[in-house]
Amino acid sequence: MKQTIVKHANKISIIGAASCYGAKDMRCANAPIVFQKLADIPLLKQNENITWVKNIYPDHIPTSNSDKISVISEVCKQLAKHTHKAVNNQESFVVIGGDHSCAIGTWSGAYAALEKQGDIGLIWIDAHMDSHTMATSSTGAIHGMPLACLLGHGDEQLTGIETRANKLDPSNVCLIGIRSYEKEEAVFLEKLGVKIFYIEDVKKSGINKVLEQAKLRVSQNTVAYGLSIDLDAIDPNDAPGVGSPEKNGLNAEELIDALNKQEFNDDFIGLEIAELNSEQDLDDKTAKLAIKLINTIFQVRKYEHY
Repeated sequence: MKQTIVKHANKISIIGAASCYGAKDMRCANAPIVFQKLADIPLLKQNENITWVKNIYPDHIPTSNSDKISVISEVCKQLAKHTHKAVNNQESFVVIGGDHSCAIGTWSGAYAALEKQGDIGLIWIDAHMDSHTMATSSTGAIHGMPLACLLGHGDEQLTGIETRANKLDPSNVCLIGIRSYEKEEAVFLEKLGVKIFYIEDVKKSGINKVLEQAKLRVSQNTVAYGLSIDLDAIDPNDAPGVGSPEKNGLNAEELIDALNKQEFNDDFIGLEIAELNSEQDLDDKTAKLAIKLINTIFQVRKYEHY
């Protein structure tokens, strides 16, 4: 019988990962600061149990590619400690990146907290697969590698954070909105058996049905699951301020509506939002959308035990 993770009502820790050395365009690094300056997260205003814990910054500017991996690894280690602590304390968490390499830390910490109880699942909403390794990447950009690292493939400084290399079982992972990727990534994920909903699948079936299927897949054989959203999954018309925009993306209002219809209950442990580029944004349109995503997901939560 599946064990349910019971959490304290409304306790949510927000952690910022103010780092963008995983990407070539490093303007996403200030995303957590932008969020705080907007000061428009109703949950923070209305509930003293929801706390912005801290923003994590790189400890130095990397001087080489190998040093860049070390800097990213250190940021992810710190981030993993905070998500680990939140889950241990039976709290939910929200992580605000930075580039999407922060996912290595976010979900390494979450997995480590629950490792003895069972596996965790992850819904990955993104325009990209983020499943390169150094052997397949033409750019060496770490933000194109976090999912591969969480599946146990990559540099040991990134895969070895907190606990064993593979934090995720491929059968417990689902990608949504994919439309920009390299053949090597697709072959890698398909060989492992990761479920991928390409943008064509979403357009055909509708985002609500796809989210329902994804949630079922990542929750049925796990003790908990989370949601990682790269804002470039959303169409640039709705989310212009992202690190790597790709046309023909998810419709923002349709995504919000679909999330509103989902029940994120006790086995939902956390949300991650990455790749906000405020310098490319228009009147904070993308930042406000990201805040709306946070509020939508957590306001529809059901705390049945309280």
